[in-house]
Parts: sequence; structure tokens; C-alpha cells
Amino acid sequence: MPTQFHLSVVAPDRSVVEESVASIVAPGVEGYFGVMAGHVPVITALRPGLLEYSDLTTNRHYVYIGGGFAEVQANKVTVIADEAEKAPEIDIAQAEQSLEAARRALRGEDSSLTSVEAVIELERAVSRIKAARSAR
Repeated sequence: MPTQFHLSVVAPDRSVVEESVASIVAPGVEGYFGVMAGHVPVITALRPGLLEYSDLTTNRHYVYIGGGFAEVQANKVTVIADEAEKAPEIDIAQAEQSLEAARRALRGEDSSLTSVEAVIELERAVSRIKAARSAR
């Protein structure tokens, strides 16, 4: 039985991850799910959240995913993300500013965000902060 597969994470502007991995955990729309080599084929929608993968030396890596789709095959997982950032690339200060702006909008303070946009932005900011802090 194979013990590794190829992970490809692609955002609209770039390829974020191209690596052989041992496993991943991804934010599906119905909850987080795990994949190991030899997984049955599936296509699923992703929600904003934290994609975690273990490389071949069992080191964990984190990628913020802003939603999208994942195609799982026995020897390859392709993630097509609305937006994606490796955890070390995330600017925590900027993510915290986005989080505070979303909170202000949800409290009804002066904001250009609608309440729906604020909820989405809140979820994205929290996921980005979690990813960045997980990598440290």
C-alpha cells in the first residue's frame, strides 16, 4: 500500500504547495476530513479554514485556505482555493486588523461591510491567525 501522495494547492495567482506528503486534513464544507495515500476518489467543496499536511518526515505544515474545491485521487490531491497562504507567509498584524474590522461591523459600528460580509471576513481572519500561530 502506498504511503505518500502528491499535494497540489493552487490559488488564483500562484501555486502555493507542490509536494509529496504522507497525509492531509482539510476544511470541508461539512467538517474537516483527512486523506492518506490510497484514498477513494472524491471531489468536495472547501470552506475557509486551515489545511494541515504532514511531509514525508512527519513534520506538520499549515496553509490557510479561503474556500474552494479539492479533488482527491489515490495518488494525488489537488486543492483549487479561492485564496491560499502558507502559514509563515501570513501577516498576523494584518489578519488581526481584518478581524477587528469584522467585529466592529458585526457590532453595528460604522463599516463598509454588510453583516454577511463581516461574518465571512471574521471566519477568514480567524483561520489566517490560527494558521500563522500554528506554524510558530
